[in-house]
Amino acid sequence: MQVRSRHVGASMILLGGSGLVAVVVAVVWTHLGQRADERSRWSVGVPWRTSRLLTEWLGLVSVEFIAIVLALAVGIALLRRRVERAAGAIVLVIGANVSTQILKAVIPRPYYGIGSQNTLPSGHVTVVTSLVLAALLVVSWRLRSLVALLAAGAATLTGAATILQRWHRPSDVIAALGVCAIWAGVALFIADRGPVQHSRPRAELTRRTVRLYALPALMGALLAGVFLVAAGMVTQGEAGNLLVGGFVLSTIGVVAAGVVAFTGAGLEAAAGDPVGAGR
Repeated sequence: MQVRSRHVGASMILLGGSGLVAVVVAVVWTHLGQRADERSRWSVGVPWRTSRLLTEWLGLVSVEFIAIVLALAVGIALLRRRVERAAGAIVLVIGANVSTQILKAVIPRPYYGIGSQNTLPSGHVTVVTSLVLAALLVVSWRLRSLVALLAAGAATLTGAATILQRWHRPSDVIAALGVCAIWAGVALFIADRGPVQHSRPRAELTRRTVRLYALPALMGALLAGVFLVAAGMVTQGEAGNLLVGGFVLSTIGVVAAGVVAFTGAGLEAAAGDPVGAGR
């Protein structure tokens, strides 16, 4: 089967939407889910020096930060004469961040004694993840593997930081990654509007995705975890919380790497992205 970017985009929209709904229904709307979510948020911690570094990292997120990074991404795309990539980056970043704020305002959170204010999805995670995916969308194919590594690392670190700083619960982070996956899928539809020059067979696309994106993305997520461990991350409370925290942070890393890898796969299959000049 020949795979086009829009096929990958449709899969990302479906998976991201399904994941988002599953998190809301299973975690936010159930007593057991809320309890597990809250326990996970307090399962691990970091010393104050690391906490200060994480706060400074999260403090970078602002409207000005979004505008500057998005402008750089659009500029790179236009310099490469890839108007569809510039449009995709704009739609991805604006769509993901506006959606997150709307969802945070409208999703009800039943009160089970664990807070009644909905905090899902995480705005900080959405900002950073959408921007790094936009970067992946616009750069040359020669830089995509490196950007995939950095993108997954940044998304993982941001998600972990919001939990370690007690700003968000794990469900908020996973939901934000789901929102970004949906809009990355939409961006791939836009990126596939150029003339058809190639369409990779599924087997070839799978091999290239694993080699060029999945492995670097997983390495980026792993490096973020190694940094946190080296920076003094420890279990909080009972000993079993070490397993809880390790599972939660590992899940965030895998999901972040998956979103990056899927986006890379879509770009590999995008129309108007031939081997050689112009890529």
